[in-house]
Amino acid sequence: MATRSITFCYLLFLPLVTASAQQLIVEERTIENEESTQLQSWTARVDQDMGYCMDTYTKFVKELFNTKVDKRGKTILVAEKTVFPELSKLRLDQRAIFVTESSGTAISFTFSPGYDIHFGSETFSTEFKKAENFVKGYVRYHYKTFYNEGIKSIQDQIKSKHNDIETNVKRSDRNAKTIADNKSNGETDKIKARNDKLQREIESYKADTENKGKEIAALEEDLTKLKTKLSNVEEFK
Repeated sequence: MATRSITFCYLLFLPLVTASAQQLIVEERTIENEESTQLQSWTARVDQDMGYCMDTYTKFVKELFNTKVDKRGKTILVAEKTVFPELSKLRLDQRAIFVTESSGTAISFTFSPGYDIHFGSETFSTEFKKAENFVKGYVRYHYKTFYNEGIKSIQDQIKSKHNDIETNVKRSDRNAKTIADNKSNGETDKIKARNDKLQREIESYKADTENKGKEIAALEEDLTKLKTKLSNVEEFK
């Protein structure tokens, strides 16, 4: 059995980024199709759940091959009668069979140029070997989608916190000006009470700004790690 893998950390966005070990794996595996026929496949194993993987597979086939997929039962998607130039000149039914595993999802790719004809180590062996790279292409697409969504999420959070800081600065400046204006008119007990309240608000804005600054620093660190993980995807070949 041929297995090639690369290990690195992946990031889970809930809503901040936490690190966890991950393996990228594509391996040969025997799998059953919807008719219980045993087929040889190239199987990718990823961390995300089945629904997310079905979504990235559908987008992968649509964007790269301009083909819509059909659903067979709850766990099989099929790109029917499609030419994949890097594999063969023949039109293929390309199945993606999804299985939930403890570490995420296994997606088994099979390739069938005829009803009872399938790529494998004995039949269409050259094409079957080429299909390994096809599946790795999906894995790269899947993780690029996953990481880019995480990058955007973090960037949006950073932008929001910067906006909060700007708002705090404007409110503090406005309060400080009001305090100065009040003092210029004579500091009665009533004015002093107002100024004390405004000063407490300034301290509150300052504390919130400091907290937001720490949160931004943590997010920027997570963003750097995430971009590194994204670049590591390219090494999976």
